[in-house]
Amino acid sequence: MLVVQRKVGERLVLSGGIEITVVAVQRGGVKLAVSAPKDVLVARGEVHDAVASANAAAAQTRASALPPPRTEEQPSSEDPHDSP
Repeated sequence: MLVVQRKVGERLVLSGGIEITVVAVQRGGVKLAVSAPKDVLVARGEVHDAVASANAAAAQTRASALPPPRTEEQPSSEDPHDSP
């Protein structure tokens, strides 16, 4: 893992056209700006971890535990407007 020290306004440049700029340092937190191509996913670590955990749990679910798939209702062959 690379550990770097940056000041407000300084940036890191990563491959793939990704740039991270330090915007502010305040109250024990750091505000970063991330610039990346649209096809690059950028997510906070806790969000990424929660999604990965949910995906892993979903992959473990047995198909028999899932509700049956929804099907579109087929129109009946009898039309109520055709009755005399």
